[in-house]
Amino acid sequence: MSETHRDGETLSRAERAAKPARERQLIMKNLFVGHDRFETATEAVSRFHRPVKDGVPDFGSLFVLAGDPRTGKSYALRRYARGFPADLTGTEGIVRPVAYVDLPVGCNKSGFVTAVAGVLNAGDVTRMKVDALFGNVLNALVKQRVELLILDEVQEAFTTARPGALKDCQGLVRKILNLGTLNVAAAGLVETYGIMAADTQLEGRGGLPHHIMLPYSWDSKEERALFRLLCAEIDSRLPFAAKSGLGSQWFAARLYWVTDGIIGRLKDFTFSAGCRALNDGAERVEVGHFADAWDLIRPVGMNFNPFRDDIDQAPARVTQAKPTLQPKDPAQGAFVK
Repeated sequence: MSETHRDGETLSRAERAAKPARERQLIMKNLFVGHDRFETATEAVSRFHRPVKDGVPDFGSLFVLAGDPRTGKSYALRRYARGFPADLTGTEGIVRPVAYVDLPVGCNKSGFVTAVAGVLNAGDVTRMKVDALFGNVLNALVKQRVELLILDEVQEAFTTARPGALKDCQGLVRKILNLGTLNVAAAGLVETYGIMAADTQLEGRGGLPHHIMLPYSWDSKEERALFRLLCAEIDSRLPFAAKSGLGSQWFAARLYWVTDGIIGRLKDFTFSAGCRALNDGAERVEVGHFADAWDLIRPVGMNFNPFRDDIDQAPARVTQAKPTLQPKDPAQGAFVK
């Protein structure tokens, strides 16, 4: 079953609503909306991969896709990689234009090499020594004509908490770039970008171009309009007979307060409310379903529910303070607070 069919994008609202409950549940779980954050991130990766239309893939440079958790970095990269499937039919062996690698938790040299080797099928990761396996990785990157190596969750490898692992993984990335046949795109937290930028040898590989995926804001008319548009688009794809009005000012303001404008949280919260609507046999996801979904996750000791109470009486959300970063020199990709 194709992804497009699985998430219901090709079905009408009536067709989605007529599906069995289990299929409607999966439509909500797999729901995809090409929101503006996703589109701009995908465009940034595409420009880095192949900077000239009808040109050739770039090589020897490192790119960073950074942002807070659940802002959609991994989803954008996995979806981009799926657009370049491996060709297993060639007479010269596998051709893999884009290789996506999810680095393991607590990644060190061994974990890094094993993860990349596993994606490339570059040797027996259970028997080979790390250095020999990495040699296989370098050979496979060239032989399989990899144009773009995507390293996701790089904060697991690039962390000052484990300086030994950090030094090793920095060295591995440099050796991959030294092949001169491919680019590397690394995705992680904003603070991880700072660690990579501090390595002059990595920063020197193309000036460290980057793209920051930010959550939506409620501080400007333009951002509010974009968030309302996203809510309305999600509403239009839900597997119910009638819309819920999620893009209205009333609904969107409450969804923003609950999710902080983070796309992953918005999808999870809508899914939770939608499941309750399915169980009730409702024709739409009602306000009460969202209220019940918030009761399940609201902080201990908080009685306020934005779907039952006046939003003007909402308490301040306690969130972790984050530095506001702005590009100082786009050519160099340096940030200042």
